[in-house]
Amino acid sequence: MAGYTVLANRYRPRVFADVVGQEDAARVLQSSLRDGRAAHAFLFSGPRGVGKTSMARILAKAFNCLENALGEPCGTCRVCTSIDEGSECFDVEEIDGASHNRVENVRELIERLRFAPVEARFRITIVDEVHMLSTAAFNALLKTLEEPPAHAKFILATTEPLKVPETIRSRCQILDFRRLMADQIALRLGQVCDGENVTAPEELLPRVARHAQGGMRDALTLLDQLITFGEGSPRVEDFERLTGRLSAELLQSMLSSALQSDTAEVQRLAEQALDRGARPADLLAQLVEWLEGVLVSCAGGTPADRGDQELAALTDLAARTNVDHVVAMLDVLLEAQRRLRQRHDGQLVVEMALISLARLEQLAGMAELLASGGATSAPVAPARPASPAAAARAASPRATPSATSRPAPRAAAPSTQDGSAMQREPAPQPAPRAAASPRSAPAAQPVSAAHAAPAAKAAAAPQAATASATPAPTADFRTRFLEAVPGRSLRLELLRYTALRHEGDALVLCPPRDGPPPLYDPQSPDVAKQLLAAAEKACGARLSLRIEEASSAPDSQADSKANSKANPASAPGSSAEAGGGNPIERRVRELWPDAHDVDG
Repeated sequence: MAGYTVLANRYRPRVFADVVGQEDAARVLQSSLRDGRAAHAFLFSGPRGVGKTSMARILAKAFNCLENALGEPCGTCRVCTSIDEGSECFDVEEIDGASHNRVENVRELIERLRFAPVEARFRITIVDEVHMLSTAAFNALLKTLEEPPAHAKFILATTEPLKVPETIRSRCQILDFRRLMADQIALRLGQVCDGENVTAPEELLPRVARHAQGGMRDALTLLDQLITFGEGSPRVEDFERLTGRLSAELLQSMLSSALQSDTAEVQRLAEQALDRGARPADLLAQLVEWLEGVLVSCAGGTPADRGDQELAALTDLAARTNVDHVVAMLDVLLEAQRRLRQRHDGQLVVEMALISLARLEQLAGMAELLASGGATSAPVAPARPASPAAAARAASPRATPSATSRPAPRAAAPSTQDGSAMQREPAPQPAPRAAASPRSAPAAQPVSAAHAAPAAKAAAAPQAATASATPAPTADFRTRFLEAVPGRSLRLELLRYTALRHEGDALVLCPPRDGPPPLYDPQSPDVAKQLLAAAEKACGARLSLRIEEASSAPDSQADSKANSKANPASAPGSSAEAGGGNPIERRVRELWPDAHDVDG
């Protein structure tokens, strides 16, 4: 195989028309060459494998082509062929910024630019990975880059444009190269397979294109490897084996089991995927990619760059869930990806994330209660019947108060033994200070029921305002704290804690002893910051975090006494306990009958 040229080099674009995905940059360069408005320095920036170096070579050929001067190189003259083959070309020099990053290298380059071109029109310098130059090298290049000789052209390429000094960027015409779309890469891969007389399965090329993440060179390199591994016949199984990607059937089964809350099956499938050699990071990335397609399907759209088989699987999963549930699942997976970068045991993070996905359906009702603060389904105690005297006062007509004066207090009307109110004779107009005596209060004039209702509302308004201004009892700290915690998955995790209370100037937490391992570590800096911020919103003061072991946490009886003092409705024997406690506790007892008291 001596002399074999890889596909990425053999199918490199030779002219502007061959460039894939960078049509805008090609149009700018062609127009500037055709109109005679080409700049003396260009800066090509973009991710790897998108055509920066190829475009630089095409531009160099267009500048110095001996046959065509209209902006498109001929590809057949000696200058064009020497640039394509990488052979010696006196007037075109291509260097690597990583290995020529010293100021001495830049000085030598400037000295060579003093000489006129040998056979072409311009002396062109291509500097790849220009951001690797040292600060002294950049400074030495400034003056020449700003005012070069008339026969000199610079083409700089970089993957890190922000590392290039602003003084360099301001002297160049900047062209941004974007990532290629997956369908553009798949189309080009099909053309390469036709040129190599290779038959590839229909679903293989789109998967290779998505795996390349917008880089044409990565896609061609992987296709070259698949052709070699499959002995001229690339297969989907070979792609999954070489890249660690999972089959569509396995990913569909994993998400389907999670939607069915089958934790045992989800764990078994996760172990099977990891045993096949899939890396934890790749597994989470593929699940996120699939859930992204499910989310688009749930929202009524069509996922892009997917095969027919995968589209059918995504549609089936979307029919069994909703947008909110998919968003919650993505939240869990994205958090697992963040945690995976901080831990060495990737399998544990993956299993915890997948088990959490399977439990989301059970905790959906809990999340709704947390969002509403537990007030929507709270039992309402029956009102006690009013006394006959109070009923008589409520039924008696009242005078409508004037806008400028408040009504004087009214004495209760005497009632008979049978509870009916006695009729009072109209009293004469009282003296100004007679309002202090209940007997001397002015009699109310009979008014209609339509006028009595607004008067009753106006009288009750000050009482309602006073009630709303009263601060919530201490027992409500847990509810306010959970409402202030950011992230649905973190709130659901805190529900499993055996203690969660405000004690002095500290937020006291007690993680559970039993059950699956916690998904969040309250002692980690990020999680602790979120918890203390939520506690400050709940109580209005800055607290410190104290983690207690389950054995050292106060017993449930002490907590019950504290809660009963702060909130009599939750005391033993009260109507709230008879109804099962607050709505969150009742929901917990319905899902997990053997669970510990959430406040103990």
